[in-house]
Amino acid sequence: MDSTQRRMIAVAVAVCAFAVGMAGLLNYFKYRATTERLLEQRLATIGRSIANNIQSSLALGLQFADIGTLPAVMRRASDGDELITGIDVFDTGGLTLYSTAHARLAQPVPAAWRAAIARAGDLGWVAHGDAEPAVGIAVQNHFGLTVGHLALRYSPQVVARASRAVGRELAVAAVGVFAVTASLASLALVAVVRRLDRDVQTLEAALLAADPGRSPAASRRGPFRRMLRRFAATVRTAQTQIAEARSMMRRNPPRDGVST
Repeated sequence: MDSTQRRMIAVAVAVCAFAVGMAGLLNYFKYRATTERLLEQRLATIGRSIANNIQSSLALGLQFADIGTLPAVMRRASDGDELITGIDVFDTGGLTLYSTAHARLAQPVPAAWRAAIARAGDLGWVAHGDAEPAVGIAVQNHFGLTVGHLALRYSPQVVARASRAVGRELAVAAVGVFAVTASLASLALVAVVRRLDRDVQTLEAALLAADPGRSPAASRRGPFRRMLRRFAATVRTAQTQIAEARSMMRRNPPRDGVST
């Protein structure tokens, strides 16, 4: 293997590495975004079930701040999902009325939550961040008025751990794919280069042949066969014309007696 082939193989390996690496990164970011969206949807489903319980209590005439069964419902929902670190219910002023963490009662909610609520209006909202990320649901009474919000706090560590696990799997798969594609590309490139070398050598031998019409049989099957046929036909035509010219000159020698 000469230096040219080694350089071509190095280029092929670099191209395969770039392509596989970019594909792996795109798949990772796509998976992470999909995972976050699915987790948010899962938490929103749990939040809607709790919000429905609150709405049922309000329909019975209970006050929003006096639903005695709500803390037990919130604890069961929080204990049933490892992703949830806590659940808070607060009024439209941002004051916490119910919480699975006793220390958060009667405390204002984080400013990031209020900003997310302001952006979402009466729709579901999501507050991202490493401190207290949460998925929220607006709580409405039977008149359709928003009386508060329910927030499900989740652990970013769980999401990050799942993303790292998938990242490792994608990395292992990418290494395997790279090894296979780089090997196949290198073998294919070596085969193509060797075939091209043989064709060029055959073409060179045909061009150097004393009689192009009797060039090696391999040249009549290679990629240059059409050009060789045209070249041989041109050479034969030229030889015929030269022979005719010489014959004419022999029949009609120059008057000064000089012959060729």
